[in-house]
Amino acid sequence: MTLLIEHAATFAERVSMLQLVDTDIHNDLPSLEELRPYLARKWHPWLDSSGPGSASRYYANMGSGRMDDAVNEEDGLAAGSPDWVIQQLITKYRIDRGVLTGSVIGLGIQHDYHIQAAIASAYNEWTLDRWVRPYECFKGSIICPVQDVEASAAEVRRLGQNPGMVQVLLPSAARIPYGNKVYWPIYRAAVEHDLPVAIHVGSEGTGIANPPTAVGYPSTYLEFHTDHSQTMMAHCISLIADGVFEELLTLKFAFIEGGTVWAPYVMGRLDRLYPALKAEVPYLTMRPSEYLLRNCYFSTQPIEEPTDHRQLIQMLRMMHAEKTVVFASDYPHWDFDNPLMAFNFFPEDLKRRIFVENAVEMYGPRLLESNRGA
Repeated sequence: MTLLIEHAATFAERVSMLQLVDTDIHNDLPSLEELRPYLARKWHPWLDSSGPGSASRYYANMGSGRMDDAVNEEDGLAAGSPDWVIQQLITKYRIDRGVLTGSVIGLGIQHDYHIQAAIASAYNEWTLDRWVRPYECFKGSIICPVQDVEASAAEVRRLGQNPGMVQVLLPSAARIPYGNKVYWPIYRAAVEHDLPVAIHVGSEGTGIANPPTAVGYPSTYLEFHTDHSQTMMAHCISLIADGVFEELLTLKFAFIEGGTVWAPYVMGRLDRLYPALKAEVPYLTMRPSEYLLRNCYFSTQPIEEPTDHRQLIQMLRMMHAEKTVVFASDYPHWDFDNPLMAFNFFPEDLKRRIFVENAVEMYGPRLLESNRGA
């Protein structure tokens, strides 16, 4: 199918041939040693001494955290080889394009921003060499050391025209909400290159980041995993209320792996409070919900699953999912969503939008551009 898509005459024809775009594939970095060729020699002593120190979270589920039936016996990883992921995911589930979100998102909340900025840049080059340039089915994300805003903006500009990179990726864990002006240089660089910005969960309560919840640290992984949506809501509200989408009209912002149907709650509550409190935000020219619907996207994984499927469809309709929701499998994590099964009760028109059209609109034409020039 990939070859047929490449040779279609027009962009519209290529889009019409797509069956599925996966916006969240966690390819593995086997070790930091893989990055040695991409790191300046001054950083090599870190690798010689087993790598820089890094904070890690203490929350984990009771299993391995991955799909154990997808582990490759040759390397002990579920996503360490592009060919293995093509076999286990891309071909098996009929995915045309897969966006790589990697396994180092948390470098953006580590303490030593100097080495983390170097690792981010090296990792991005490794992703292009190892995963993107040789394979048309994969697209990369520009990983940023968000604790160093200047370095992050420079990295976006360095790779912003690369056809193999389709988004800027930040950790949802942060020191301060993402609407704050300290982050705006990253967003401006993304807009310059017509790249969406996405935040992905996974590092809350780690390193220089704030606790995972508004009231501190939970006791269990069950709480930690459920509470991911709190972080996403806080960033979403901050982006809207601080005027990011008013200043940067074309910025597209995605919330990955943090739940989905909390969006109607945020829309409703903001719109209810806005008339009474709009003197605080005189720079906004639309109702808060209008910014969310114009600028924001939400991934399906982990999708909320009420017993009555009609309730989920109703909530998705409330948030205009036909233009705001994109599919994510979260491969190879333990709560992977099988696209052939998980959404079989969706109306066909909505399913098509979520599986293909919305991702094309979020990422733009480069989603279907050849990686050979990446």
